[in-house]
Amino acid sequence: MVKRLFPVVALVAVVTILAILAVWGWRRTREAAAFSEPYHVHTHTGADYIIQLRSTTLGRAANEYIVIVTARFENPGSSDLVLQRDWFVLTDHHHEYFQPSTNGAQTAAIHLPPHGVTEHVLLSYHLPAASLNGTLTLLAGQDYWVIVKTAQPFRPNLSNGKFIVFHRRDW
Repeated sequence: MVKRLFPVVALVAVVTILAILAVWGWRRTREAAAFSEPYHVHTHTGADYIIQLRSTTLGRAANEYIVIVTARFENPGSSDLVLQRDWFVLTDHHHEYFQPSTNGAQTAAIHLPPHGVTEHVLLSYHLPAASLNGTLTLLAGQDYWVIVKTAQPFRPNLSNGKFIVFHRRDW
């Protein structure tokens, strides 16, 4: 009796494990697709653009964390478009606002040619550790917010100079 039951129990266990892995993989794939969904932003001046998040990088430097949002910008219009980098504000769950850094190679403006695409625009922010305990949202356009990180607390174990890259919101 036991010998007959063993293959059935083993088969049920394997099928259950495969089903759990399939659901887990499907959920992660959907979360990554939702993170990189393109957003069509309409401005009051009539200059429209498309922003698509590519990744979020989290790093540690001294007593703060660095969040780098990598995005793709597209200008569907027929004229040049200049977006000021400081329009793209990051806010945390305490409603503290963080302006993007324009140090180093990051200029104060993002230039998009007519019908042009800029693949890798970096938006860098310096945040305190408490900001990682909840939601982070990015002002992607006038009155248009995009979730960069979900509400679950994140306590990274990063040493200075170390970085982690995420392609989804639930980190």
